[in-house]
Amino acid sequence: MDTALKKDIYEDLAMVWQGTASRDFTAECIIPDTMPDVGSIIDAEGILTLRSKDTEAGSVLLAASVSAFVLYMPDGDGAMQSLPVTIPVEIRMDAPPVDTDCRTVARLRIRALDARMANSRKISVRADVAAEGQSYQKRRLEIAVGLEDETVAAHILTGTAPMTMVSDVREKTFVATDEYQLPTGGASAILCQRADAAVEEVKYVSGKAVFRGRVWVDLILAGGNDGQIFSGRYETEFSQIMEIEGEGETAPAIILMLTGAYFDLPESGEGNGRIAAELHLAAQCICRRSREINYMADIYSNRTQLLSQTEPLDLIAGVQPISMRQTVTGSAESAGEAGDVLALFASVGSISAEENTIKTAVSIRVICRRQDGQISLSRCRLAAEFTTDLPEGTELAGVTATVSDVYYTPSGTGIDLRATLQMEALAVSGQTVSCIAQVTEDTEAWAAVPPAASVVLVRVEPGTDLWALARKYHSTVEAIEKANEGREKGLLLIPKCR
Repeated sequence: MDTALKKDIYEDLAMVWQGTASRDFTAECIIPDTMPDVGSIIDAEGILTLRSKDTEAGSVLLAASVSAFVLYMPDGDGAMQSLPVTIPVEIRMDAPPVDTDCRTVARLRIRALDARMANSRKISVRADVAAEGQSYQKRRLEIAVGLEDETVAAHILTGTAPMTMVSDVREKTFVATDEYQLPTGGASAILCQRADAAVEEVKYVSGKAVFRGRVWVDLILAGGNDGQIFSGRYETEFSQIMEIEGEGETAPAIILMLTGAYFDLPESGEGNGRIAAELHLAAQCICRRSREINYMADIYSNRTQLLSQTEPLDLIAGVQPISMRQTVTGSAESAGEAGDVLALFASVGSISAEENTIKTAVSIRVICRRQDGQISLSRCRLAAEFTTDLPEGTELAGVTATVSDVYYTPSGTGIDLRATLQMEALAVSGQTVSCIAQVTEDTEAWAAVPPAASVVLVRVEPGTDLWALARKYHSTVEAIEKANEGREKGLLLIPKCR
């Protein structure tokens, strides 16, 4: 006969799926009749914006677009040209446990963007896009802590364990606006644009997630008067408050995605010398709380036969944010005599995390105007490695790396480069405990148990588990301790408590 169990109930959100994917997306573009033939391609840059994420039965669909700008030199003489190209991005990831009720967070980024010339009037652009996602589903967790019928003469061994629960997963969209100062003379066109966003501080305050961060914007512009090319790196700071359902204690994790980026030059004659920037972002928040839980680890009775069935319970014991910075250096060779650096673009490649080491690389592209007036591209790849001390049983998760600053110094025919990387990750520790899930009373089996001696003398080693002895000899831990007060170590009297 099954015995009813007293249970503690916890309601949270359990991660039912996580996955990664990378895809190459291409687009071909015909040069408009108003633009000159392509002589050579200099570079391609752009901005990835998330359009939608849909959770379907068994899959997660992410839709985005890459607004790319291909910089090329025309065939013959002429100024550098900019060709805008839009690349649609759609990534579907298989996620068997997922259904439409799940809440999904996603992160996408461009790992590489390049262009090649098919012919003088046709360009092909390729974007290497990496995606990762997690899906959470509401869960009702019931953990047995005792028997409903307190008249049953049972001895119960309870345990405690730390558990970090996901209390809420939600999203907030917002807009950050700014104005960027133009150089003297203004600008006639934006030739290329790039934007990266990062959260720099997160707090949990009275049921709200409070976070701040910034967006870094790189622009290449054509001068307003003489058509000279120049670049600018701008920063837009933002701060937001997000309402959270459920309880939270630790700082939430915020996954940030751009959903739109718009830059408008002043109208001719306005004379304000500023670019109007409108940046649309989506903040995806994962809120956690930590607590101690109780569970029933073992049970027996000295008056009846109790048969128990245990099940393993996998717990996230703790989630600790990790933040590290590192500066990497290197050199890029310039094609010809070094001249003016027009723009620097840096992108983070693949990220690998093994045990306590994170490895990645930064690809830096330098657009230069040589002393002969020609524009060229130099490349440099800088390896980076982060190492952190992790306790046993702890794994790294949610690893991201961004480039916050890039500096250069001309050096002969080359360019010395220095890039600062910001690495963010979560150190996740797990624990598995064995919990009693079912208890059955068998009175017939108990009647067949032969009589036991009223007292047993047992030789034991230091550290012997008294619970196991009490269970084996039909006693209790309290009775054993009382019967052996003042006795020499090594021999235990175990009284029967049947």
